[in-house]
Amino acid sequence: MSSFERHARALAAVAVVVAVVMLDVSSSSATDATPNADPAITTFSDPGHDLRRPRDIVAGPDGNLWFTADRAQLGRITPGGEFTLYRDPSGLIDSPDTIVTGADGAMWFTSLGDRIGRITTSGDITSFPVGGGDAWGPLALAPGADGNIWFTTASNQVGRITPTGDVVVLDGNPPEVVFPSHMATGSDGNVWFTNLLNGRLGRVTPDGQITTYDVSEAGEGLAGITAGPDGNMWFTGSTTNRIGRITADGTVSAFDGTAAGVSEPGAITPGPDGALWFTNINNRIGRITLDGTITTYDTDTAEVRAPFGITLGPDGNVWFTSLANDRIGFVRLPFADAGDAPDAPVPEYQPFPWELVPELDPGWFPPVVIPGP
Repeated sequence: MSSFERHARALAAVAVVVAVVMLDVSSSSATDATPNADPAITTFSDPGHDLRRPRDIVAGPDGNLWFTADRAQLGRITPGGEFTLYRDPSGLIDSPDTIVTGADGAMWFTSLGDRIGRITTSGDITSFPVGGGDAWGPLALAPGADGNIWFTTASNQVGRITPTGDVVVLDGNPPEVVFPSHMATGSDGNVWFTNLLNGRLGRVTPDGQITTYDVSEAGEGLAGITAGPDGNMWFTGSTTNRIGRITADGTVSAFDGTAAGVSEPGAITPGPDGALWFTNINNRIGRITLDGTITTYDTDTAEVRAPFGITLGPDGNVWFTSLANDRIGFVRLPFADAGDAPDAPVPEYQPFPWELVPELDPGWFPPVVIPGP
């Protein structure tokens, strides 16, 4: 098997796990308000029926939500539910996945193969090669405190790209870096990342120094990660139904959510209520408070199938993508004290006609066999 084929199969393995269990993440300030009832969920579909399997989502600097999707699509949705879809006219973008907002006011995203892309709020798309060779398959992105975009690759590397597209891939990564699949910027000014295939978190400083931490008590198969409102990093253990927390000095806490209905938690993000919100493979959205209290909410009644990306929107709602039925939605939280947190009105809109597509089809991805040790 060629090196390219090995990388392709490995990246497909990540895609299978990520497509089923994860949502991506964005940090926000928060208060300590508490929901007093199940949150209301609203979803939107693309009226042209062109949107296919939306993935990651992020709040843009223009007050809209930006997302990636299949068919080489990038998209924008307003808080009122109006869609605009974009494709790279150069044809260089294939299967965009992770998307973040950079310090330059544009959205940056990964593309299957060896490219990282950039889209402005007016829809102009450019992309840059990661470098080929061993630096193949960008997986995760995070905006660094140094103004650059940091990334990980399927070849177990960490690098950074400047706003003008200059790429540096770090040498000498620790061997504990194994499929670094998700990244987030910490309140300590460093970038943190999860490793999908072992129970370790990584931290990279602005000057490129990498440290890893054993967090196996929170499980292996680490998925989403985000900075919490308490200044700590919060992450999910997809194989153990646990939510983890690590402090700046490396102290780890793990919270078991099995009894609360947590099933293979994916991505995690701060909400507007002082808690963290995350997704589950069983079509539930979960919430964990800073003291470790976990609640999950059934999303089936909102026709949500395989929620994937998540972010705090500019309207104070938690927005997410619904991978398996081509929809994007938001969670509007009912607060016990409306004066303690935003309580944006539900936007007025006419529901778009849409057709429910079949459940998640394993045929979306090629079969993958991961060799044993």
